Amino acid sequence: MKSLAFLIAFVCLTARLHAATVLVEAESFKAPGGWVLDTQFIETMGSPYLMAHGLDTPVADATTTVKLPQAGNWRVWVRTMDWVAR
Repeated sequence: MKSLAFLIAFVCLTARLHAATVLVEAESFKAPGGWVLDTQFIETMGSPYLMAHGLDTPVADATTTVKLPQAGNWRVWVRTMDWVAR
């Protein structure tokens, strides 16, 4: 069982070392849709972010095109915050 755990950890770490990294921040999207750029928390978050509040009405999606260095499966990470009171 220890050998299996070690093998899984080794494969995960090795794959991470060889993975390409591409950062696409939402505030740089070409078409912000119904979203607006909010800069009030740059010191806290490290960058501005897109914010949308349609007051219970959905806004148009923000979209962009990304050119990746190679074909394949890519993992997408999204930093988000639900600003609406519970």
